[in-house]
Amino acid sequence: MTSYSKIISKDNSLIKHVVRLANDHKFRQQEHLAVIYGQHLVEEAIFHNIVDKIFILEDDYFRYQKILDLDKQKIYLVNNDVINKLNVLESTVSIVATIKTRCNELQDSIVGDALVLENIQDPGNLGTILRAACASGIKNVIVSKNSVDIYNPKVLRSSQGIQFAINIINNIDLLEWLPTYDGVIFALTPHATSSLYEQNLTQKCAFVLGNEGSGLSRNIMELIRNQIKIPMMGNAESLNLAMAATVAMFEMSRQRLDK
Repeated sequence: MTSYSKIISKDNSLIKHVVRLANDHKFRQQEHLAVIYGQHLVEEAIFHNIVDKIFILEDDYFRYQKILDLDKQKIYLVNNDVINKLNVLESTVSIVATIKTRCNELQDSIVGDALVLENIQDPGNLGTILRAACASGIKNVIVSKNSVDIYNPKVLRSSQGIQFAINIINNIDLLEWLPTYDGVIFALTPHATSSLYEQNLTQKCAFVLGNEGSGLSRNIMELIRNQIKIPMMGNAESLNLAMAATVAMFEMSRQRLDK
């Protein structure tokens, strides 16, 4: 076996550092690092050149030969006690990594369409929305202040690394930013009278969606003239946030493919 650094104590300072990164949003921001879990996410991080350190269960060494071809200075082999300490999610994996976080800057003018999210709280919702945005062709996601951290481990798990490939701008004051957007802005709300399917989505546009429970804030609603809903034939009061975002984004894709 090639000589890699080994960590045998779960009280090792580096292990404590990683656990704190996984659990502490402000510490992640301070350190410009985040934690990812599982082989797929680690491989995505390697592809995007954002890997900081990798921790592999020594007993599973041979499962990760491709990853072990990296600079061995980045790789640590650990025992069961240590890998269990690193695993803060419900499921346990045998490979964990820290990654360098990106702080994308808000440009004067966003190029292309955007998905705008206000006060999103559920990590699974945000991760799913990011995957749908990328799949539908939207390359810009604007996330408001007071939303869940885009580098929350549960967001990363749900997005499966998609966020490494799209332009996500975090911690934005939407009341300041929305008036600067030079496309058509649509607020999605179940209380609107206009239908999503009646809109021309072949032009540059942004969809704005709000908190899972309370929806968009009054200040944001007062700012957006084009308020639309997704018509529903059944008795459900509304769709899950991630489902609503996906329907809207893929309707945009459909209109453009049909054009």
